[in-house]
Amino acid sequence: MPRSYEYEEQSCPPSKVTVATMPILTNPSAVRLAKKIFAPLLVTASFAGRFWDIIVDQILIIQQSDCNNGGDSPINLKGFTMNAGEIGEAAGRIFNYKAPLNWIIRSQEDQNDHGIDCEIELKDSNGRALGQESVFKIQLKGQENCSFIEDGQKLSFSVSRVRLQYYLKFNIPVILVVVEVSSEGVYWISVTNNQDILEKVQDSSTDTLTVHLPVGNKLERNDSAAFDKLLVAVQECWDFLSLRDLKLVVNNCKTLPPEALNTCIEQVGDALFKAYHIKLDQLLLTKSFNDLYQQASDIIQSRIVPPKDRFLATLYFDYAFKIAPYKQVKIEQVEEQFKLCEYLIVFAREQKESAYRLTAIAKARSSLFNFKVEQLHAHHHSNENFKSDSFEYLFMNREIHKQYHDACAQLQKIINMCHRLINLSQFNILADLMCDVALSIGMFKTIHNARGSNEAIAFLDEWLEKMLHTVLMYSSIVSEMRKIEQLYLMVNLQSELKTIVKFDVRSLIIEHCPSSEELLDALDNVMASKDQPKPLFETSIEGQKQFFAYMAKNLGMDPDDPTSREGQFIAIGLANYDPTNIIGHCEHMFVDYRPRGMIAQQLGMHSLSMPIMTCLKHKHTVGTGNLLIKAFDNSDGPEFALGFKQRHCDKCSDCSPRADDWVWNLKWQQEERTKHVEWLDKIDF
Repeated sequence: MPRSYEYEEQSCPPSKVTVATMPILTNPSAVRLAKKIFAPLLVTASFAGRFWDIIVDQILIIQQSDCNNGGDSPINLKGFTMNAGEIGEAAGRIFNYKAPLNWIIRSQEDQNDHGIDCEIELKDSNGRALGQESVFKIQLKGQENCSFIEDGQKLSFSVSRVRLQYYLKFNIPVILVVVEVSSEGVYWISVTNNQDILEKVQDSSTDTLTVHLPVGNKLERNDSAAFDKLLVAVQECWDFLSLRDLKLVVNNCKTLPPEALNTCIEQVGDALFKAYHIKLDQLLLTKSFNDLYQQASDIIQSRIVPPKDRFLATLYFDYAFKIAPYKQVKIEQVEEQFKLCEYLIVFAREQKESAYRLTAIAKARSSLFNFKVEQLHAHHHSNENFKSDSFEYLFMNREIHKQYHDACAQLQKIINMCHRLINLSQFNILADLMCDVALSIGMFKTIHNARGSNEAIAFLDEWLEKMLHTVLMYSSIVSEMRKIEQLYLMVNLQSELKTIVKFDVRSLIIEHCPSSEELLDALDNVMASKDQPKPLFETSIEGQKQFFAYMAKNLGMDPDDPTSREGQFIAIGLANYDPTNIIGHCEHMFVDYRPRGMIAQQLGMHSLSMPIMTCLKHKHTVGTGNLLIKAFDNSDGPEFALGFKQRHCDKCSDCSPRADDWVWNLKWQQEERTKHVEWLDKIDF
């Protein structure tokens, strides 16, 4: 039987009725049909039949346009109510209509109102999915009319406690979206990292909990700012999940009480794995790196040498390479490091002993973690040079989020590895692993603190302090002087590690290894004579250039790589960094740097530009996109190709050289430009 409906007749003629239901009515032929027959049917009191039911079910909003008063006047359908299924379907259609075009929406409903409704993945301008960090889940709920509290500032919505517990178990961000069907309002709140929801689930015993959605979290079609706000919340959820997983592995990680360490070492005895090769060890101590490389390489490549010796030779090769790498290009260094890890794994498989396998795995994981953290560190600090609302900042920030989560995932594996080594009493491998990763963990902590709250990762401090205590105590008990030296310097020189370690490192070492006191005294003297860190502009010119070269290498733009176009651009910038040999030629000379482009902005390096040489007295001006010194001093070729010096300075009677000990610096550059800003701003290149 057809349903009955009441309507209020409007003052405007039926021919003016239009259908405004594109979010809901998606069949074009149905829209055209409705426009033709819907108005006449409204005034046909005897109309009945299934077709009428279909029309009313689909059309939720009917507007009457072009009325005599120029306004919109709705036709009200009295007595029409939707069931839960219809509300859910309407909510889904409204949400899909308002969602951005670069959202890939995958339905995950196996049946109505069970589980997660859909998965969202972002795509780029070419239609390619952006990957894991751009994925999140949506739980979509619809209500015909929602309840608002706190003077309409929050939407109050009830969710079962079991359902919220289910959402919180996901390893992907979950966003709760509530659609008020009557107004087509779409509101959201993140569930994954919502502290209020977490506390309610943990503390409440009721079956149903109330979630409050801020009305400021409202999504409107084509409102990019509203959807960007949601995506920021998704990124924050990913950060929360990374830390949650880290905390879980830390809580599962066993730490050994100090008093039990001696007993454990005695029980293990000869099973304790130590990598030692007399000849290679001597070469390492004397820092004869070239000889070590040659002899270790001969052993590694020999087919007749046992796998054990080839494994040890690879370890010594690795130790030396970290101190004195023979490759200058960063990517080649990384590739060489990973190649050594592959050798270790191959030889460990041939040796078929767990200690060798564990050492190989530890080396591989530490190398990958260090590489990830170096990348993250470079991108994090270089991104600070962009304006926070710029495209470059937003683009790089997305990459930084991915790298941060990658680093978290690798750190989880490191922590699990430590737990495994403690269970197997392989403290020598554990000590090697901590020597390899301690600085990177400290660097990771620095980045995390800059990104958010320090309290959120305090659990990592406690774990790292226990690990460092364990390996320092072990190294002291067995008199491993090389590890003692390395760990002692790391803990005392890196500010982040120095903050984490609360125990007296020197006293712990001397207590278990009295013979190390002389070594520690020597290390203390070295650290005391070491210059305190200075701001970048106060360091030496070479120190500044090394800083920018290091940053560029870790950003994948290696100035030592002749095949890298970006790297060669930076190489020219480094060569032009210090214009002392040009400005020192005459006190009227000045080089004006005008950094432009994404690379210059990302590194914050003044000489990544087209530098302009100018005589402040006679106003001669030359710009170059190549090496400054060549543009200044070049006597080869025709007259038009001569350098600035040959064309203007050699015959100038006003040329007045600066003092022989005069050296350019950034502070002088800024002050001098301010003095002559009126002239310099007139130069247009």
